[in-house]
Amino acid sequence: MQYPRFGFIRQKFPAGDNPDPRQTVAAELERSGILAPVRKGDRVLITCGSRGIVSMKEVMRAVIDAVRERGGEPLIYPAMGSHGSGTAEGQVEVLRHLGITEATIGAPIYSGLEMVEVDRVHDSVPVYADRAAVEADHILIVNRIKEHTEYIGETESGILKMAVVGFGRQPGAETMHQLAVNITYYKAIHLIAAALFKNLKILGGLALLEDHFNQLRRVEAIRPGEIFSREPELLKESKLYKPTLPFEELDILVVDEIGKEISGTGMDTKVVGRIMNVYEKECETPRITRIVVRDLSEATGGNATGIGLADYTTIRAAGKTDFHATMTNCVTAVAPEKGRMPLAFKNDREAIEAAFRTIGIRPPDQVRVAWISNTKDLERLAVSSALVESFDGEKSDLFDLPYDKDGNLPKLKELL
Repeated sequence: MQYPRFGFIRQKFPAGDNPDPRQTVAAELERSGILAPVRKGDRVLITCGSRGIVSMKEVMRAVIDAVRERGGEPLIYPAMGSHGSGTAEGQVEVLRHLGITEATIGAPIYSGLEMVEVDRVHDSVPVYADRAAVEADHILIVNRIKEHTEYIGETESGILKMAVVGFGRQPGAETMHQLAVNITYYKAIHLIAAALFKNLKILGGLALLEDHFNQLRRVEAIRPGEIFSREPELLKESKLYKPTLPFEELDILVVDEIGKEISGTGMDTKVVGRIMNVYEKECETPRITRIVVRDLSEATGGNATGIGLADYTTIRAAGKTDFHATMTNCVTAVAPEKGRMPLAFKNDREAIEAAFRTIGIRPPDQVRVAWISNTKDLERLAVSSALVESFDGEKSDLFDLPYDKDGNLPKLKELL
């Protein structure tokens, strides 16, 4: 097969201040006063999710220190729905994979799982929370504000979604996703979140906002009565700093790896332009004809959620798949599409050649191909000659795809 030649390009994202996470969190908690209700001996539950937030260990340490300064007893709560196969042990293990353990953050991590029905909404739909959340003296919800991978709305992934999926764990997450089929994600999340805020002792939310390089840009503490109105504004702000592909149309996108620490759907649906959710609106851009996923990340632990967004993959990636973890995640999320296994080839060359054979007929020098590490790291990428020519920015000389003797490519990061 005759391939186009490739070149490296570099997007120029604005550099942020990247404040010290511990100092920033401490200052914001002090400014907001949201920890004022905490008294000596109070058990304070602090949520911690599984989205691979770079600054999470430092953020957790700062919150733990602030709680202890007030005499409170911090307890870290793994808030991640069905991740880790939906088990208590699995979710603690997910945090360990992300470097968050009692030893690294200096506070105990809740390792139980006992669900309690705390309310009912929308014609008797149950609202669940773990007993640890129900019995806590106080709860602080910590999460990043960003776009959600399954829908487009005024609020997406943030404090409210963390409450619903985190406190509800696997049954709560599944119930929310089932209700979303009836009334949309946005309405389901808001309805259940309102019930949780009514029934749990929530101090407020600590919103983390990142820059184009996935580094902490700023933190905002929000009182519980202001979260529903403030989060939409923070989502608008977060979109201004989201890394994206520099092209709206591609024939082929090659992705080195997908994983739960990269995105809830393995690869960010808003980056690749495919939500593939039968009861929600689809993305308008970017428009990508074929997607090739080369591998799973090590940190995803075999959870291949999102591989169904691709058209082609490798036997290597398929062989690493933990089908039980993937099934649990996709069924709980009412998104079986995300777990479908695409055609799997013995090596990268065969998978990429299959993509070339299914994009129509055009000369190699006109084919639009982008090769990325993952959907979080988009500053530097390799693109075909047609895109190199059209790109207005830093770019390299052209080269041929460096397949090895087994027909596989190195990771893009190894070439940069």
